[in-house]
Amino acid sequence: MDKDGNQLLSLFVYHEINYTAMKTILITGGSGLIGRKLSRLLVEKGYKVIWLSRERYVKADIPRYRWDYRRNEIEKEAVELADIIVHLAGSNIGEDSWTRQKKQDIVESRVQTAQLLLDTIKSMDKRPEAFISASAIGYYGLKITNNLYSEEDPSTENDFLSRTCRKWENAALRFQEELNIRTVVLRTGFVISKNSDAFRKMVLPTRFGLGAPIGSGRQYLTWIHIDDLCRMYLKAIEDTDMKGVYNAVSPEFISNADFMHTLAKVMKRPFFMPHVPSFLMRLILGEASGMVLGGSRISSRKIQDAGYEFQYDTSEKAMKASLKAIKERENKKRKRN
Repeated sequence: MDKDGNQLLSLFVYHEINYTAMKTILITGGSGLIGRKLSRLLVEKGYKVIWLSRERYVKADIPRYRWDYRRNEIEKEAVELADIIVHLAGSNIGEDSWTRQKKQDIVESRVQTAQLLLDTIKSMDKRPEAFISASAIGYYGLKITNNLYSEEDPSTENDFLSRTCRKWENAALRFQEELNIRTVVLRTGFVISKNSDAFRKMVLPTRFGLGAPIGSGRQYLTWIHIDDLCRMYLKAIEDTDMKGVYNAVSPEFISNADFMHTLAKVMKRPFFMPHVPSFLMRLILGEASGMVLGGSRISSRKIQDAGYEFQYDTSEKAMKASLKAIKERENKKRKRN
């Protein structure tokens, strides 16, 4: 390439890097499992990241602006700064019993927060380029079936999670319908990560040779590694052709029994314990037990057709990576002590 060509290429690369650096991504729920990991990835890619949080701290490494959806309060400056909004806010579904108050919090922390953002944007002259929202595969229901669900399948179940996901997604899709803002919804499966409480609860008994299938073990456990999930969010940010709903799940179909057996194999532990009875899970978890006792196959074809390539396409690969990270963290703690 000649001198002029090199200069042109350098100018193009410089322009692209600075274009990315100028983009500000506003994340709600930034302090959660996905939010923290995604924030680090975006910063590494050159984006400026800001959070909406319960407390204001704009001098933090990731500036935090205050909002309180219960009081309908929000620092408008944060929304005005945002080129793209990633909506991850929501009360932890797997935390605490599903009392009437907890269920109300689960819904309102997702739906009312989206409504507050929508109302705020309507009051502004500036519009963000995209609104990207989390959702969950609970949309398809908690029954054990042989169905293979895709994004085109309607949500017909009447359990709490299905109803919640419908409200969650309807709130997100209003950004497209009412403001013509490109909107992407990612229906997420079980997240495998070194920092996932749910995954660690599987690892602990398995470490002592006590890992076992839950309920019948026939229910499908639809999962995704956190690195793949965050890279999907990155793709949704950068790929302007992405619009609508996508299943954020791995391409592997695996039952709960096979998942637990694979975990024991990866950890080199025996796997002979009897199934954890369904009635016991219902006794302990109540209505929330449906999350672990049910599950069908969910297709990842749409996100793959959009050009996404999985880093972790089998649960064995995902487990090995996360277990290695857990071990490295434990070794660091021992050295410090």
